[in-house]
Amino acid sequence: MRRDPVGFARIRWDTWSPPGWFDEKEFAATAQGFSSSDWLAVTLNAYRARWLGGEAEDSHYDSFQRRLQEVESLSTPTLMIQGGSDYCDDPKESEGQGRSFTGKYERLLLEGLGHFPHRETPKQVAEAIIGWLQANR
Repeated sequence: MRRDPVGFARIRWDTWSPPGWFDEKEFAATAQGFSSSDWLAVTLNAYRARWLGGEAEDSHYDSFQRRLQEVESLSTPTLMIQGGSDYCDDPKESEGQGRSFTGKYERLLLEGLGHFPHRETPKQVAEAIIGWLQANR
């Protein structure tokens, strides 16, 4: 990842969603950000913090981390959008998460989309969000 951040990102784009969702021009434009040292540090930290214990955390967020450990359920109305063909986070892993919410919760599984539904079909995702917000004012 450090030697070739663009190549690392390309593997993710190529394998986490069904083929054909992006073109070379879009990838090249987006890839400009993948060489930033900030992108590398943030990405490494995000993956490590998700799967490894003891990853360094910014102490500025300690109070939020403590609060998260105390929360058993969320009352915030939530729309969870996931691609039905997400090859990174299996859609089965998000089944039943509604039990963690006391507020309105809806899981929208978009068939044929992968890990990046907001990029793969931005209009469909935007319409889903707008519709959900209008219905849950």
